[in-house]
Formats: sequence, structure tokens, C-alpha cells
Amino acid sequence: MTWLRTELLRWAPTDLHYVFLTSILALTLFWLFRRQRKISMIEKIPGPKGLPILGSALDVNVAPSELFVKLCDFCEYGRVAKVWIGPQPYLLISGARAAEVILSSQKHLDKSRDYSFLHPWLGTGLLTSTGSCCRESMGSKLLTPAFHFKILEDFVEVFNQQSSVMVQRLQKKADGNTFDIFPYITLCALDVICGWFPNLGLVS
Repeated sequence: MTWLRTELLRWAPTDLHYVFLTSILALTLFWLFRRQRKISMIEKIPGPKGLPILGSALDVNVAPSELFVKLCDFCEYGRVAKVWIGPQPYLLISGARAAEVILSSQKHLDKSRDYSFLHPWLGTGLLTSTGSCCRESMGSKLLTPAFHFKILEDFVEVFNQQSSVMVQRLQKKADGNTFDIFPYITLCALDVICGWFPNLGLVS
């Protein structure tokens, strides 16, 4: 067996690194092939023409108050639009039917890595959970029946009444100047919730 050990020792220093480099090259080519296939599919989706490498990163590098306006500009490309932020593509869905396909899917449950930034703050809950954890979430099972269309139909009148009140309040601010809409939305949501209670029999 001495000759076998000698041959292995003679072969290892000279040929082992070729095997290693070949494996690395094969894995790299496989990754590039999969990525190119992914890119070719994404490029079929309309969206802004980004810069090389940076994409549209400079366009979204704005103040938080301007970011929503910028995203609305991107949505003008279609109900589903693509935006490249560096090497990472993002899809903006602004159509109800397109969103329904994603939200009702039992297959596409894995959230992006961006949600990992919320874990230290929110933990792993209904918003940040993924995969089977998201599917089996008790919160999801409890909340879904409460927002069924048949149940929500009973509260359409409450929605309409409180929305009309909010519109009347907003008309006083429609003078061309900017203002904070958050308090109005908050009060409207509170009025809607309080309007539910009599219908639910919780308030006499």
C-alpha cells in the first residue's frame, strides 16, 4: 500500500487545485446561467431604465416624504412594474388583480431578505414570518374570517359615512398647500371601528 500513498501524495499537490478550480468555475457558470434566465424574464416587465450597476438607486435616494411620489411615478409603467436597486430587482404591484394572485397564493410565501431588518424590532410574527410559519400562523387563521366579503358587506354603510366625513374635512385643506394627512386618516379609521361596535352588538 506504500505505492498507493505515494501516488496520492504525488497527485494531490499537482492536480487537486485543478479539480477545485474546475468545481468553482462550474458553480459560477451555473449561477450565472440561472441569474441570466431570471434577468431575461424580469426584463420583459416594463419599468424605468436604470443606470449600469446602480439601477434606479439614485432615484429612490430621496427624502421619505418624496419616496411615495417616486414610487407612484414608477407605477405609471403598468400594474406590475420592475425597479432595479443595484443588482437586486423589485416588482411594484399596483393592480388589485395582480396583488390578489400573490396574496392568495399558498406557494409564494417566502418573503425577501429585506424583512430580516424588521426582525429585531417586530420579531417573527404575522408580518415578518415566512414559509410554513406564515401559512400556519394562528393570527392569519383568526383574522381571515373577520374580513370575509360577506361580513364586510354589512359595514359598507359605515365605511361610506365616515369616508364622507373625512372628505368634508379634507376639502377645507384643499388649497394647494401641503399638510399632514395622517391625523385625518387616523380619525377616520377610529370612527369606522367605533361605527362597527353597534352593528356587532358590543355597544348598547
